[in-house]
Amino acid sequence: MPNVPSSCFHRPPLSELRWAARIAAIIMLLTCLPYLFGLAITPAGDYYSGFLTNPDEHNVYLSLMRQAQNGAFFFSDMFTAEPQQGRVINLLWLALGLSARATHLPLPIVYHLARVIAGWLLLMAIYCLAAQVLASVGARRVALVLTATASGFGWLWPSGPGQPNPIDFGPGLVMPEAITFLTLLLNPLFAFSVFLLLVLYLAAVHAFASGSVRAALLAGAAALALSNIHSYDVIPATVVLGVFLIYLLATRRAGGRAVLLALLIAALAAPALLYQLWLQRTGEISLLVKAVNQPPSPELRYVALGFGIPLAFAAVGVLRAVRGNDWARLLALWLVLGGALVYAPIPFQRKLIEGLHVPVCLLAIFALAPLWERRPRQAALMATLLIVLALPSNVFFARRAMRDLTENNRRYLVNLMPPLYLTADQRAALRALDEPGGRREVLLGNSLLSNYAPSLSAGRVYFGHWSETPGFAHKIGEYSWFLRASTSDVPRESFARARGITYVLRDQGLDARYLPAGEEAFDASRSPWLERVFAQGTVVAYRVKER
Repeated sequence: MPNVPSSCFHRPPLSELRWAARIAAIIMLLTCLPYLFGLAITPAGDYYSGFLTNPDEHNVYLSLMRQAQNGAFFFSDMFTAEPQQGRVINLLWLALGLSARATHLPLPIVYHLARVIAGWLLLMAIYCLAAQVLASVGARRVALVLTATASGFGWLWPSGPGQPNPIDFGPGLVMPEAITFLTLLLNPLFAFSVFLLLVLYLAAVHAFASGSVRAALLAGAAALALSNIHSYDVIPATVVLGVFLIYLLATRRAGGRAVLLALLIAALAAPALLYQLWLQRTGEISLLVKAVNQPPSPELRYVALGFGIPLAFAAVGVLRAVRGNDWARLLALWLVLGGALVYAPIPFQRKLIEGLHVPVCLLAIFALAPLWERRPRQAALMATLLIVLALPSNVFFARRAMRDLTENNRRYLVNLMPPLYLTADQRAALRALDEPGGRREVLLGNSLLSNYAPSLSAGRVYFGHWSETPGFAHKIGEYSWFLRASTSDVPRESFARARGITYVLRDQGLDARYLPAGEEAFDASRSPWLERVFAQGTVVAYRVKER
C-alpha cells in the first residue's frame, strides 16, 4: 500500500463519496430513533421537549434561536435578570432562528434538522480526512464507521458509588463533545463545530503544502465561523497547525508562502476572536459566567477509559505516524498536543477535548494499515471486532436515555435537572406569559420550569440554569426563602420589586422540591401585591402589581 506522498488534499473518488454519503445518512437516521420513541410515548396532552438528556443545556440553545426568530440579531442571556449589554453574536443560532421564522417550524424541529445535517457533514469530513491518511478503501470505510460508533469502557461501570467515571458512560460525568456518536446523537453545535474544525485542518494543510490561496481562504472562512460559534476549538487548532507548519518549514516541505498563507488564515479568523475578547473585557455576562462555571477536565484515567480500546491502537498509530505521511503526522500532533491542552491551566479546559475522538479512531485504523497490506481479510476482521468491542457504551447510553424518557427524568429531579416532558398545565402557563415585546419581563419560579421559559415565552427568568445564571446556588436559596409560609410578605414583596420581578410562577408539585422538609409554601392569593393572570390545574401565574 503506497503512502500518499504529500500533504496536499486528495479528493476521494466519487464512488467512495457516494458510499460515505449513504452510510452517513443511515447513521444520522438511526440517531433519530430515540427521539421518535420519546415522541411516541408522550402522554396525552403533554409537551415533549424533543431532548433525550440534559434539557437544561438544549433549552439554552432554543432560547437563542427564539431570540433570532423574534427578530433579534444580538443575543442576551435569558436565564438571569442581571444587567447585560446583549451584544453576543452567534451565527449558527442566528441562522437556525431565522430558519424557524421563515419556515414556521417549531424550534425543536429546526434544532434536530440542523443536528442531522451537521452530523452528516461531519461524517463526510471524517471520511475525507481518513482518505488522506489511509490508502485502502476498506480501511477508510472502517475508519468512518469506527469513528461514528466507538466509545470506551464506561459500560462496565453503569452505577454505584466509588466507581470510576469514564467520560463515555457510567455513573459520573458523560462528555458528549468527547465521543463522536454522542455528538451526532445530541448536539448540532458540537457536530457543526467539529465539522468546521476538520474543514480548517484539511484546507489549511493543503494550503501550506500547495501554496493555494483558495484553500487558505476556505480555511480562513472555517476559522472565522468556528471562532464565532465555538471559540474554544480555535485554541487546539492554532497550536496543532502552528506546530505542523514549523515541522513543514524545518523539513523544507514548505517555505515563506506557507507562512504568508497562515497569516492570511489568522487574519480572516481574527475579527470574531477580537470581538469575543472585547465582549469579555466589557463585562458581557453571558460569556463570563460560562467561562467561570465550567467544571475542570476529568482525570486522565477517566478520559483514557472513555476512549477505550481505540486509544490503545491509536498509541501504536502515533508511533507509526513518525514514518507515515504528513496527514498521519497531523493526526498524531492533534492527539498529543490536543490531549495536553485538555489539562491546560484555563477555566474552560474541558471544552478543548471536543473533536479529539476523531484522531483517536483514525489513528487506530492507521495502526492496522500494515496488516491491511499483507492480509486484508484478517485486517478487516480485526477492525470489525474493534468496532463491536467499542460499541457497548453507546448502546447503553441510548438505552438509558430511553429509560429516562419513560420516567421523565425522575431520577435526576433531585439534582434539579428539568423534566423531559411538561404537563399541559405547565406548558399552557408558560405560553400564557408569552407577551409581545416582553424581553424586559422577569419571571420568578422554580428552576425546573424556568429553564423552559426562555424557549416558550418572552422575557427573562430570575434563575434557570446552573451555568447561565450567575450565583445559581445562591438564588436557589433565595427562592426557597421566598416560597416559605414562614417568610413575612413585606420582605417578600421588597425582594421581588428590588430585583425587577414582574411575574411569579407557582407549581404545587415542583415547588415542593425547593422547600425544607415539613415547610409549607405561602399562599400567593393572599398577597395583595400579586395579581393572578393564569390558573390551570396545579400551576398558577401572578403578575407583580405596579405601585
